[in-house]
Amino acid sequence: MRPTIGVALAMLVATGCNYGAYFFRDTHRPMQAMEARMDGDARRTCLLVLMPGMLNLPDDFFEHGFVEDAIASSRRCDIVAPDAHFGYYTDGSLRRQIAADILTVADERGYEDIWLVGVSMGGMGALLVAQDQPELVDGVVLFAPFLGDDALIRSIDAAGGLAEWDAPEDANPNDADEYDDALWVWLQGYATHADRMPPLYIGVGRDDSLRPGIDLLAAHLPESHHGQAEGGHKWDTWRVMWRRLLASPPWDPRGPAPRIDG
Repeated sequence: MRPTIGVALAMLVATGCNYGAYFFRDTHRPMQAMEARMDGDARRTCLLVLMPGMLNLPDDFFEHGFVEDAIASSRRCDIVAPDAHFGYYTDGSLRRQIAADILTVADERGYEDIWLVGVSMGGMGALLVAQDQPELVDGVVLFAPFLGDDALIRSIDAAGGLAEWDAPEDANPNDADEYDDALWVWLQGYATHADRMPPLYIGVGRDDSLRPGIDLLAAHLPESHHGQAEGGHKWDTWRVMWRRLLASPPWDPRGPAPRIDG
């Protein structure tokens, strides 16, 4: 599950940010997190788990309006933003720590619906967690997710798409060189047995360099479950699509069918 240095550099290019001391941060046990509760005296029935991207902190979801927008749209969900930084990917503990420190705790606290929301690298993280813990994840929302090595993306495209791709049967999700192959084997479920996969919404900027892989996956989602917005790999672009989805959020069953396609 550990991205290679080349993958890390590719994500850095995608974000266009300076890394500073980011890569030297500790991986705390339990994982640290920021929380936004709708009611200080009681927990709601739904929890949104916001997974940060490369070089991002949980604070970024607050600073860029994601938390504010979610609260304005519906007060059905509490919100938690774990500090799931790159170190948890490189030491192979991301899925284990999110499951133990966030999802299992949420389940024990009585949350009935748990949705993962990931941006960039956090989109990859959200999918890895959903793949590993399907019984604890009710749905996934992704913005410009990193989906693995470029060579793998090209091989799926060359095969004619996800449905036609001859997926490796023995890819190991815990191997640093095979985790993305194993993830795409699981994602192929959206092409072959979508009814057994968690609901998935995915958005990307039209100028985003990660679009090729995202388009391969989006081709097998309902039209209202994928969309684009003007711009590249940045928060302003993602927030446009986040607000579209929040006009009728998928975790609020009382409203009309949700859309992320604008």
